[in-house]
Amino acid sequence: MGMFDFVHFEGNRYQSKNTPRSCSLKGRQKVFYLQTNTASSCCRAYPIELDNTQTVDNYLDKWSLESQQLDQGVQLDGCKHCWQAEDQGQISYRQQNNISTNITIIELYMSNLCNHMCSYCSPKFSSLWEESINTVGMFKNISGTAKRNLQPTNKINDNSDYWIGQVQDHIASLPDNSVVLKLLGGEPLMQQRNLEKLVSLNTDKIKMLIIHTNLNPPSNKFLLWILDHVPRSKLKITISIDATPEYNHVVRAGFDRDQFLNNFKLLQDLEIDYDITSVLSVLNIFDLANFEFFDKNIQYVKINHPDCLDPALVPCNIRQTILKNLVNANPVVVETLSAPVQTNPVRLLEQYNYLTQYFERAKIVVEDINNELFQTWWKWLTVTNIQPNYRKGVK
Repeated sequence: MGMFDFVHFEGNRYQSKNTPRSCSLKGRQKVFYLQTNTASSCCRAYPIELDNTQTVDNYLDKWSLESQQLDQGVQLDGCKHCWQAEDQGQISYRQQNNISTNITIIELYMSNLCNHMCSYCSPKFSSLWEESINTVGMFKNISGTAKRNLQPTNKINDNSDYWIGQVQDHIASLPDNSVVLKLLGGEPLMQQRNLEKLVSLNTDKIKMLIIHTNLNPPSNKFLLWILDHVPRSKLKITISIDATPEYNHVVRAGFDRDQFLNNFKLLQDLEIDYDITSVLSVLNIFDLANFEFFDKNIQYVKINHPDCLDPALVPCNIRQTILKNLVNANPVVVETLSAPVQTNPVRLLEQYNYLTQYFERAKIVVEDINNELFQTWWKWLTVTNIQPNYRKGVK
C-alpha cells in the first residue's frame, strides 16, 4: 500500500501496522494565536477560544488528557487534519514530526501585522490581506470555505498582555534549555515592541529561538537587535523561500527584492543557522527546481487553505514534467506532484476566479511571469474556464 501500510478506521479508533497511534506533538507543542484569542495543541489541531478567566495550566491539562486518548487510538475531532490524511494513505503532519523528545515547543502568533499578502494566507495572519478585504471587498465567485478563510478579524485582542504573561510564567516553570520558542505572525520582525521583552526574559529556559520570517520587513531593526541579544547557538531563522522572485517567478505582494537579499546575506555573513520552508501550491510548483539552488534541506508544507490552490488541480502531465526536472525530490513533493488529478470543473473555476482576483490585488501581471510551463498551465486554465469542453493536449 505504499510508504505507510495503513488500515482504515474502525469506529472511532485508528489502527496502523507501521505507525504509532500516539502523537508526539500533542501536549508538547503549544500554539497561541493571540491575534484571534485562540490556542491549539499543535499547528494542525483545530484552535479553541482562550478564556482569560483560565490559565495556561488549564489548557495543558486538557491537551495532556487528549494525548492519553490518542495513545488509546481515539480519534479526536480536533485532530481531523492528520486522521483524514492517514486514512487516505497520505503522509500526515504527525508522521512528519513523530519525534521522541522532552523538548517543549511554544509557537506564538502575536498579531497579524505583516507587509506581505501571500496567495495562500488570510487576514488572520496578514494585515495587508485584512486591508485588502476591508477596502476592496470579499473575493467573488469562490466557495464558502474560501470566503470564511478570508474573513477579516476586525477586532483588537485586549487579552494579549495577559496571555503573554501566562506564556512567560509557563516558560519560567520549565527546566533550563528545554524550550523551543517559535515566533510567528504576521511578520515577527515587524513586532519588536511586543516581542523584545518576551525574548529577553527566561533566556536560560530557551534552548532555541526560531523566528519564522519572510526576511523582508520594512526595517531590519528588530533583526539586528535579535542578532545582538540572542546567542547564535540558540538562534535559528526559518525563511519562507517563496518570497523571492530570484527562485519563484510568482512574487508575493509586498515583496522588496533588494531588502530580502541584503538580509539573507547578513545571515550568511554572520553564519546564523537558518532553514527554509515552502508551502506547496499551484503558484510555486513551477519553480521547485530553482529552490534546489539553496544548499539546505527545504521543508515543504502541504497547503491547508484555500483548497482551490491545491496542486492536484494542475494537470498530471504538467506536474510530471516538474517532477522530472527535480534532482532530489522531497517525499512530500513527490506525493504532491503524483497525486491523482482532480478535474472537478467547479473547483477549477474557483481556482481561476481566486487567482484572477489575487493577481489583480497583488498587482501581478500574469503575462510578465517568465516561466514557460506556468504560462502553458495558465493558458489551459483560462481556456478551460472560458470554453469548458476544451481539454486537448492536457490530461
